[in-house]
Amino acid sequence: MAGVDIGGTGSRLRVSAAPGGRSYEVTGPPAGVVGGRSTVPEVVRGLCRGFAAEFGGRPRVSAAAVGMRGFRSQTQAGTLDPHHVHDVLAEELRTSATAVASDAVTAHLGALGSGPGATLAVGTGAVAVACDDVGRWHLADGMGPHVGDNGGGAWIGRRGLDAAARAMDGRRMGASAALVQAAEQHFGRRERWTSVTDVSQFAGFAPEVIQAAGRGDLACREILDEAARSLADGLCAVLSHPGVEPVAVTTGKLLTHAPMFRSMVLQHLLEKRADVRVQPSAGMPLDGALHLARMLAAHPVVVQEHVPLLAVRIGAGPRLDDSITMPKVVLPAVRPLPAQDRSPSAWALEVRSDHEWSADQVRSDGVPQPGAGDAVVPLTGERLVVGRASRSRGVVPDIVCEDTGVSRRHCEIAWVEGGWSVIDLGSANGTYVAARGDDLPTVPLRPGERRWLADGDRVYVGGWTCLTARVVTANVR
Repeated sequence: MAGVDIGGTGSRLRVSAAPGGRSYEVTGPPAGVVGGRSTVPEVVRGLCRGFAAEFGGRPRVSAAAVGMRGFRSQTQAGTLDPHHVHDVLAEELRTSATAVASDAVTAHLGALGSGPGATLAVGTGAVAVACDDVGRWHLADGMGPHVGDNGGGAWIGRRGLDAAARAMDGRRMGASAALVQAAEQHFGRRERWTSVTDVSQFAGFAPEVIQAAGRGDLACREILDEAARSLADGLCAVLSHPGVEPVAVTTGKLLTHAPMFRSMVLQHLLEKRADVRVQPSAGMPLDGALHLARMLAAHPVVVQEHVPLLAVRIGAGPRLDDSITMPKVVLPAVRPLPAQDRSPSAWALEVRSDHEWSADQVRSDGVPQPGAGDAVVPLTGERLVVGRASRSRGVVPDIVCEDTGVSRRHCEIAWVEGGWSVIDLGSANGTYVAARGDDLPTVPLRPGERRWLADGDRVYVGGWTCLTARVVTANVR
């Protein structure tokens, strides 16, 4: 497996071999935007060729994943096409399973793996990430140096340079005489300070600010306190979403190598949220990239694109689905051709208890009486999650089933390519589909398998719940 981490001050590639085999690690420069185009593909190619030189030949890996700073902003601005990175990985590493992600994703995977909770990643930039119990991802900040990344390394370094400039002017408010010499050594003569635009250069000055604060410099202490408050606020923001476990992990170079600053952040966090459990990070963003690569190799169907945080390619070509929920799984499926001139005004799901289905699922005394809890749910929007509510956490899926055999996030009803379909989301007890008139199904959908629905098709979930797809026409009341 190959994992790549591209940050604001450098890049690394690590190849994890089979147990007992040799592992490799190669370092390289950071990526940037030159002439309106990201240099990430070139950086990734250089890392891959550096690995090939150590390997002693052209390598072949099972899967590869890249986590990079600025993925969201660069793809949205059009300066980076993720397909170019996929192409480089496929060409240099001879792999057909690749992922390119925001470092927010890889930092989260590195810190928590598949566990619940939220992560705060602070390096050159800063972002808080959480995933709730129905699979929705939540971010705070991570918007880049121009409009966000508050409290990150570049933000601290920029504020430190400002404090040095104030001291050289003879001002007292926010001035730090302790930083003047360090700023001249790091940035050059003062005349050059106004031309500094490289965020990695600002981030490289952040340790000087932190050290000065540790020595008692008041201005630097105020800078760190404001940064810590901002970071804690972002972490609280993602932890406040329904269904997010009150678990927090910090990661990133700045917090890892500055325990005093990390303590300040956690102090502000616990002042706001005393219920949060803080636990150590399981790993770094590079570990998260390797974790993502292992997921691609072992379970390729469960790693699904999540725009604008994750781009996935399995096989020779890019996936076309641009879902906004993650993790969600999609397998190739043959969609039945729609009948000609069929243009229903609406669709709905009849939700009812089915005693015939429950006979082999649960004891008869656990099944609701006929008609109890039956409902008709209009299919609106593009995606609806079917699951069991967790009211203690304030989580209510789009279609609620009180059936105890239904997972919190069981399946999804989605409008795809002009038709309604159902896809299992890795439920504990499976999702079963039967066409109108067919016998009860016996084989569940594979995790991630998509099945398009026709009028009268039945979807069985849990111990007794049946959802029947209905076309709603003018004759239906």
